[in-house]
Amino acid sequence: MDAFFKFFAERHLLAILITSMILLLGLSAIPRTQRDIFPNVDFSEMIITTVYPGASPEDVELNVTNEIEEELQGVIGIDHYSSFSMENFSFIDVIIDPDAKDQGDIKTEIREAVSRVTGLPEEVTDAPLVTEIESAIFPIIEVGISGEIPYRELRTIAKRFEKELEVLPGVSSVVTFGYLAREIKVEVSPDALQKYQIPLRNIIAAIRSRNIRSTAGSLESYKSERSLVTLAQFRDPLEVKNVIVRSTFEGPTVKVKDLATVKDDFEEPRILSRMNGKKAISFMINKKEDADIIRTVDAIKELIEREKEFLPEGVEILYSSDVSYYVRNRLNVVRNNGLIGLSFVIILLAVFLSLRTAFWVALGIPVALMGVLFLLPVFNSSLNVIALAGMIMVIGIIVDDAIIISENVQRKLELGSPPLVAAVEGIREVFPPVLTTILTTFLAFAPMFFMSGIIGKFVFVIPLVMSLALFVSLGEATFALPAHLITGLRNPQGDRRRISGRKWFDFVRDRYKRVIYNILRFRYLFVALTIFLLLGTLWYTKNYMKFVLFSSKVADTFFVLIELPPGSSLEATSDKVKEIEELVDDLPEVELESYTTRIGNQGFLTPGESENWAIITVGLSPFSKRTRTAEEIIEGLRSVTDSLEVFSKIVYYIDAGPPVG
Repeated sequence: MDAFFKFFAERHLLAILITSMILLLGLSAIPRTQRDIFPNVDFSEMIITTVYPGASPEDVELNVTNEIEEELQGVIGIDHYSSFSMENFSFIDVIIDPDAKDQGDIKTEIREAVSRVTGLPEEVTDAPLVTEIESAIFPIIEVGISGEIPYRELRTIAKRFEKELEVLPGVSSVVTFGYLAREIKVEVSPDALQKYQIPLRNIIAAIRSRNIRSTAGSLESYKSERSLVTLAQFRDPLEVKNVIVRSTFEGPTVKVKDLATVKDDFEEPRILSRMNGKKAISFMINKKEDADIIRTVDAIKELIEREKEFLPEGVEILYSSDVSYYVRNRLNVVRNNGLIGLSFVIILLAVFLSLRTAFWVALGIPVALMGVLFLLPVFNSSLNVIALAGMIMVIGIIVDDAIIISENVQRKLELGSPPLVAAVEGIREVFPPVLTTILTTFLAFAPMFFMSGIIGKFVFVIPLVMSLALFVSLGEATFALPAHLITGLRNPQGDRRRISGRKWFDFVRDRYKRVIYNILRFRYLFVALTIFLLLGTLWYTKNYMKFVLFSSKVADTFFVLIELPPGSSLEATSDKVKEIEELVDDLPEVELESYTTRIGNQGFLTPGESENWAIITVGLSPFSKRTRTAEEIIEGLRSVTDSLEVFSKIVYYIDAGPPVG
């Protein structure tokens, strides 16, 4: 082993190259590193959605939901599924066994089973939609356009803005709320129908036969072949008013405009959207699987700033639910912890060893972190908040091996060994315990590699980050640190003078030696006391401590699920929800970031749509900037909303983390 350690210890240039290479590889990986909120996890979940217009919940269940469920029963690998049948809508949530190895094949079988369903009613014009739930593609920010101008003008602005959003790098899709499709409404007059003695079906048939585009075959000849295409589509939708409904030689020509009023309008809204209490056309923006969340959100915000310059007076662009904040915050925590760790290591080692030694030991922190950044993509992992949590935990561990090695090398030098001999003997003597320390720490986190279920997929990156950081740190401390230390080691005489200058520490060392002597003298008593404390801790934990995987105390998002009596109209629900919006809006500025309101559905928490439903998503300021937790804020709101009348149900839900089962 001496020859091995001596080879690296006497080659200072190689040590510089090793350290520089790791740092440069990490720095070069930063621009390409994908920063994300969560790891790319397959939730092993598929959603089957079917629209059955005009059907009651019972009809939906009998004619749609049951038909699909019968086909799903034959698919092997499904853990369980649950269904919701409501007016006009069927929703089936299929949970695949998360530990199944062939999940791709199971998902294919589910899609094939749904496609085999042929007994659906004629009114179901669209095939059931099968959606796969993943963590990689998710909403990263919501942007809304609001203003006190006519809806048609606001919609034109929103349409242009949507097109610019869709072409931004990193944007996968844009889901709109409050954006109504254009609709040409033909309002037939009963008096006109009676006057001209024309049934309503004739008007429908006349419009349908006029607005067509179809291929009628082809004409073939010796010299050429020509296709026949019927082109009778409206170039302007308002041309429908000139469609001839009846024309005879004996009477006047009757057109649609003689029988009805034609309006260029919009469809009836099914969902209303508001942001910060203002009616808005909003866009929920989803990122691509391989997109960097911070760069994507920054591009969206830059677009918003550019668009603000061209907005008419009274129109504003709002945004909320910016999830990139979590990644930025965790990156800042890693940076601050790293700087604090560097400072403490340098200060303490400078006191007990030397400033140059302290520098090389502290350098192990950025070296290990840069090594992790470079190696993460090799394991198909992104730099997400869970990976950053692993980095925060490992920062305090990765310099332990370097401290042990440098201290023993310094001790050898103080005993009179030449610098090279001190470096070789210093690392050789402590390498077995250093390696043992690294391996035991690795083994403590290794079981997390084998955790099953959805939560196992989420936490996999924690032991990965810990392991990479530990072994990069061990490699740097073994191959590069001894050579770095040699350049800063003083001759034995200089070190003896240094020792004489540390008489102040002799007092501390003597007191510590006396304490250790007494502990070893009564070692059996202390061993028994340690065992007693361990058993007492386990007893207290089992009987009095609660296990909460993701605490809601630091949560900064909660939802208010609202339900009015069945039969309430969309407008009535909207008006009543304003009472709760006013309460949310009255929260202190230091607590409230933003809030969005949907009337007509309850988001991802409850499937389907209903005019008596609503949901308010409340985004709070960071936990460090407010004095109340999300639970305390909710209790304050609940004390008021419980006394509100007409509401059938008001439920508060805190977003505390990923699903844990």
